[in-house]
Formats: sequence, C-alpha cells, structure tokens
Amino acid sequence: MATLKQPKQSKNNMEEVTKAIEAAEEDNIRALEDEFEIGEDGCVHDVPMLAGYVDDNGVLHSTFTYREMTGKDEEAINRGDVKANGAKVVNIIVERCVTQIGTLTKKECGAKWGQIVRSLLGGDLDYMAFKIRELSKGKEIEFSHKCTECGTKLKTIVSTDEFGIKPFMGQSVIDFNLLHSGYIDGKGQSHKEGQLRLPNGFDREIVVPQFKKNPSTATSLLLSRLVSFNDGALVTQKGITEMSLRDRKVLEDILKDNTFGLDTNIEIYCDTCGANLSGEVGQSNFF
Repeated sequence: MATLKQPKQSKNNMEEVTKAIEAAEEDNIRALEDEFEIGEDGCVHDVPMLAGYVDDNGVLHSTFTYREMTGKDEEAINRGDVKANGAKVVNIIVERCVTQIGTLTKKECGAKWGQIVRSLLGGDLDYMAFKIRELSKGKEIEFSHKCTECGTKLKTIVSTDEFGIKPFMGQSVIDFNLLHSGYIDGKGQSHKEGQLRLPNGFDREIVVPQFKKNPSTATSLLLSRLVSFNDGALVTQKGITEMSLRDRKVLEDILKDNTFGLDTNIEIYCDTCGANLSGEVGQSNFF
C-alpha cells in the first residue's frame, strides 16, 4: 500500500488549515472578479498572483503588471512551432505582455526575463495569460463542441465571469513516501521517500507536446522532471516508467490534489436533445 507522507495534525490544526484554504478561495474569487484600472502607461498594475515567484534571494514577488496584446504579440503566438504547443503559447504571451513581477521589471531583467517567466508555476502562468486575454479581447469567449448524447455540433458563448479559481494550497514542493516497491534505480536499489515539486513553464513547454502522442509517456516524462529522492538517487524517465501503478498513482494524486489556477469547466445545455453537459473551454478558444 502506498501513502503520502504527512505530519500528524490535531483537530484544531486541521480546522485552521481548512479556514486558511477557505480564505484563499475567497481572495482568489475576488481577484478574478475585480475590475482593474488601466494606468496612464496603458498597463494594469499590481494584480495579485495566485502563488507568486520566489527569486534567488528568497524574496516572494506576489503581484504582476501587464499590458494589452498587440498585433505583433498575436503574430508571435500564431507561428507554427508555437501554436502547436499550448504551453509555449502561454509562456510567450506572459513573457511579452507582463512588464513587471513584484519589484522585478522586464526592462531591468533583460535576457533573464524569459527564464523568470518560465520558472513560474503553471497555475500562475495560466491566470496571467487569462487576464491578458480578458483585457485584449474582452470577457466573451465563443467555443465549438459536440453534444456527447446526440452528436449535435454546438456553439456556446460564455463569459469569463463564469470561470472559477482553484486556490494555491501553499506548497510548491510536497513530501511523499512510497510504501510499495518504490523507485528502483539502475543498481536495483529501492527509493521511497522524497519530494515532488509542482510543474513550471519550462516543464510544461517540454511535456505538453508529448501528451498529444501518448499521455502515459508524457506523464512519465513529467514525473521524471518533478520527483527527487531524499537520498539523492538519480531519477530517469525509464525508472519512472518501470514504477508500479500504485506508486505512480501516489505521485499523480499529489499533482492532481495540488493543481491550482483557472477552472474553465462550465455547464452546457444542448437545445437539440435537452442534455445537460459539462465542458471545458480549450486554449484555442482563448487566443
């Protein structure tokens, strides 16, 4: 049996954690619904991030400033090599249109700016790109889909106000303990205790194209980038692939439980057959 490694918590501590999560959810909902004013420089200033960026000195930068997209930005994300990779689209939009993160400015950071953007957690990147899109193209999004009951092709117009935000749980690195066979290295040694970090822009840009080919292979590649063991064992994609499904599920569940950011799932009604469906607005509909 595989379990997560978690500290024991008293009832009072659990209540405090629950209250903190609820408060974060309320703050995130307010952040999504707030109307931000455009400054004289054409930018929206000091918008709260969901998790934030910690720099090399350990300083947390928790706000961002952004501008509206231009034709040049649209051309940049519609290049063939970019458009085929949704994570790359998001990274480029944020890199080009976000002008400041905390006290760090794009101008002062220069060539390092792209690295800073790609080191942001995925939930923050999606949220930032969403706010840029909302400023640039408005709140209405039209997307096409098919009714799973009757096969009718549908077009739905939704408002971005209908989207929610999954809160950041406060940890970008999570401890785990594999109690089944664990991760077996090239010498046959088992490794079970370690940490898993949440994916950033670099990870997603590399892994997203693989999901279109083989989701299981993509998951192995992603986990090989995110997992580390306390004893310093070398982690390879081959080793992750050969782990038991039970141990892999522990790691996959950590990712699922700690995923945060924009929730684009909406309820859809089919006028033809009357079915109530759930759908997700795809990235292609955003940009």
